[in-house]
Amino acid sequence: MNDFYVGYSPKAPQTLAGFVRRIVFAIGLLAVIVALVLTFGQMPFANSIFEFGKLRTFEGTIETRPYPALLVARPGETGRAQTGEDEKYSRYFLVAPGKHGADYLVAALDGKQVSLQGQLIYREGGTMVELAPGSIKPLDTGPASRADMRDLGAVTLTGEIVDSKCYLGVMNPGQGKVHRDCAARCLSGGIPPIFVTSNGGEQFLLVGPGGNALGRDALRDFVAESLTLRGELLQRGDSRLLKIDPQELRHMPTAPR
Repeated sequence: MNDFYVGYSPKAPQTLAGFVRRIVFAIGLLAVIVALVLTFGQMPFANSIFEFGKLRTFEGTIETRPYPALLVARPGETGRAQTGEDEKYSRYFLVAPGKHGADYLVAALDGKQVSLQGQLIYREGGTMVELAPGSIKPLDTGPASRADMRDLGAVTLTGEIVDSKCYLGVMNPGQGKVHRDCAARCLSGGIPPIFVTSNGGEQFLLVGPGGNALGRDALRDFVAESLTLRGELLQRGDSRLLKIDPQELRHMPTAPR
């Protein structure tokens, strides 16, 4: 009868109180273990950055094909033009705010030297600028030299089609089925598509058979799924492009259950 607890008693019997303490401790310990397992079981976020709200000023040459970009001279390379050598450039892809490409903002500025403002988006292997509308100002300087396109031959790669804006830093994770709907909308809005290999180590800008931009809805049915692409690998400056024919894309068969 000593272990019988009455609600209005000042405290529970010692044996019953000890049992309750052990149960509470076990539940607390289990909760901590489950939290740690869920935390460390998650895939780590990629080292990608979107400098939201931080406007930077950039100067360079507008390139509109295949997708809008700004060619920015690398530090220490600008003097090479005087020796007759091509200047060395980094290519920063350009997008508009939201889920929109920058085509309409730079269409009349191909080959022009400009100053512009925008928010930097970057991830190892790629850099992008989200333009601040109305910030583009032409400069009174001559056009920059452009790197030639080099054909590196046919390749077969396995990976995933993503939209470059989210993948490079605006969303995290910017790939996989959880990002499928967002990526489809971004590509439909004119965001440049890129192909990321299965190990996530390589990125390729996707272009059509003529080396031009792909149709905005050409890849919609193949976003965020594992694909094997066969195409022609191109190199232009520091950018690698994969020339494909969207008509040849095929869904990979699902694994048997």
